Amino acid sequence: MMTSALVLIAAILLLGGLLAALGDYLGTKIGKARLRLFNLRPRQTATFITIFTGTLIAASTLGILFATSASLRKGIFQLDEYLNRLQETREQLSEAREQKQKVEQQLAQAEQEQAQVEQDLDEVNSQFQLAQEELDQVSQKVADLKQQLKSLKQERENLLAQRDSLEQEIVKRDQKLSNQKKELKTKQQELQQAENRLDELEQQRRQLQGKIEKQDEKIAELDKIIRKRNEVLQFQEEKVSELETTIKNLQKEKEILQDNYQELRQGNVALVKGEVLSFNVVSVPEKDLTKQVIHEILRQANKHAIEATQPGKENLQKQIIKITEAQVKRMKEMLRDGEEYVVQIISAGNYLTGEEKIRVFADVIPNQKVFKKGEVIASLSLNPQQVKNGKLSERIDSLLAASKFRARRSGMVGDILISKDRRELINFMEKVASLEQPYDKIDAMAASSSYSSGPLELKFVVKQQDQVILSN
Repeated sequence: MMTSALVLIAAILLLGGLLAALGDYLGTKIGKARLRLFNLRPRQTATFITIFTGTLIAASTLGILFATSASLRKGIFQLDEYLNRLQETREQLSEAREQKQKVEQQLAQAEQEQAQVEQDLDEVNSQFQLAQEELDQVSQKVADLKQQLKSLKQERENLLAQRDSLEQEIVKRDQKLSNQKKELKTKQQELQQAENRLDELEQQRRQLQGKIEKQDEKIAELDKIIRKRNEVLQFQEEKVSELETTIKNLQKEKEILQDNYQELRQGNVALVKGEVLSFNVVSVPEKDLTKQVIHEILRQANKHAIEATQPGKENLQKQIIKITEAQVKRMKEMLRDGEEYVVQIISAGNYLTGEEKIRVFADVIPNQKVFKKGEVIASLSLNPQQVKNGKLSERIDSLLAASKFRARRSGMVGDILISKDRRELINFMEKVASLEQPYDKIDAMAASSSYSSGPLELKFVVKQQDQVILSN
């Protein structure tokens, strides 16, 4: 036994030394290699390896002791239980010794008093019998303790089996944890990608914010332009009278020029300069159809020219209009983009009845929105006194002239209508004449959204300090 104990001690010391040297070697290597375990720093990793090897030393020492000494295992795991049972047995033995001492005292007294012993013999026997019964009880308790010890051993085996089961479950959980770590790593990568995308979106948001700020600046500039425009409109009211006078003078000059021109040409004028021979709103969906569309537009203009200059002629297919190649080429280039355009074929001069060569030119403009619904085209001052003085019709004519002037300058080439029914305008004028409440101006507004191709339908509105009093 002494030899085996010495061998065991030597093996424990040798194993502890080897594990300590191995732990120090591993800690040094890992520290130099700056390896990382469990996301620890290299120095912390080396410390962890050193602690782990020290734990292995202690665990191996206890494992060897527990494996080679059954009494040690029992002493470690069941020492308290044995000590408790030993204490209980000692207490019972002490009680038995006390009873035995009493019996010995009684026996000594019986020897001294033999007479009394004989008398008390039955009593002593009965006491002895009681002591024997108590001894049997102690023996029974010892047997019970042995049975309990057997039960405890069985429970220990069950606990060992449960420990093995728990170790297997721990292995499974370790595998599951490893899989979860891989999934977590994947999710972290996805999160990093999402963060990168978020940074890109934030950069785009900043760019959009910059654009919005620029748009705000443009809107502020537009507000200034609108204010200036209102000032211009007010200024136009003052210039309307001048424009009316100018228009009347130009009309007179035009009539004189037409009379002179007619006298010089010595014939009847069938077409005047600037007369529209063909008016079309076209959109060419395919480039190959451009030539066909232009041909149809020129055919309509040619037909109108024949009907005007050669009335009653049945052959409407004869080509009498003349247009330059440059004009046709320009039309093709503009119509090829597929957008909507207003195309007009216009007479280049005045032509008499019977002429067979009519020079024309093409006017092609994008069909864009010129006025939106409710937009004020022109505005003039108007008060009840002017209406009473019979100037309502004059003011409406002036407002119409100003509206046409602005519409043409804004790119409107289509018709400009006061209302769909002339009676509506008459009813409106009658209502204005019968108004009893004050008003200070009349506006000409777009009744609906209008494009370059027209028509522009005007709506007249009577206001008092920008509050609508009456509209047609």
